[in-house]
Amino acid sequence: MSLVTFSLPTACKRVGVITLNTPKTLNALTFDMGLEFSSLVSSLNAALTTPPDALDPIVRKTFVDSKGDLKALPPLPEGTPDVNTIILTGAGRAFSAGGSMAFLKSRSEVPSHVNSQVMRNFYQSFLCIRSLPVPVIAGINGPAVGAGACLTLAADYRVMSDDAKNMMSFNFSKLGIHPGMGGSHFLPSLIGPGAASGVLLGAGRYSPSSSLSLGLVNSLLPSDTFEEDLLELGSKWAANSPVATRGLVKTVRAGVDEGLDKALWREADQQAICYGRKDWLEGLDAVMEKREPEFDGFWSE
Repeated sequence: MSLVTFSLPTACKRVGVITLNTPKTLNALTFDMGLEFSSLVSSLNAALTTPPDALDPIVRKTFVDSKGDLKALPPLPEGTPDVNTIILTGAGRAFSAGGSMAFLKSRSEVPSHVNSQVMRNFYQSFLCIRSLPVPVIAGINGPAVGAGACLTLAADYRVMSDDAKNMMSFNFSKLGIHPGMGGSHFLPSLIGPGAASGVLLGAGRYSPSSSLSLGLVNSLLPSDTFEEDLLELGSKWAANSPVATRGLVKTVRAGVDEGLDKALWREADQQAICYGRKDWLEGLDAVMEKREPEFDGFWSE
């Protein structure tokens, strides 16, 4: 089963949909999912930026997974080169529960200098979505937590289902870890430094209405027609001039992405420091045991 899928809805013209496709784990972000995600984005970039007469009719990418096995993505559907808007969403009842607990817990067994590089690579495997030349809409169909919430910030526009059970949470500080996946860069740019500090230090859960009022998302859609309304929005955007659309995307992203690479290295370094402390395992245990964490003091070992 593909960890990430790409489709062209038949009811929409020039709209592509990327779906995080591990609903049993609430689409938790793993190392292997990142490899597949980045390979898909690379294929899409080739399809969207190569002249049609020079493009292989079947654009296929291969990648090596964490076990060393060579994997191949399914061929992109016919019509992909005409896509003018992409929707990013999750399969099942969640957008993404964030970083996989197994992957994150294993970080405590790795030296800090290695963790810094591993995490920087991990961020990039998902944030590469910002390299796509067309606008990306994050369709937040269900809870988006931690790195999953940060991934929505990499989209150009965020739409959230108004389901009462839906929420966003940047819960890093409660886990005893620095934010990653670009959260400390995108949030201040999006909602301002003060509000971003409140969201990251508060580590709370934000309902759809709270997410909208804070500016974490741009609009809410009814949960019972969420998918249909999301595709309708994508269709409206996709009907715009492709040349003007790509130019606009490039212009708007330029300001936001200034300093992003340095920010991601800072996040990777800070997360690597946190992984080497007992607080990190205490934070994970507290989540699993559904209790408040008891962190050590700053000067403790």
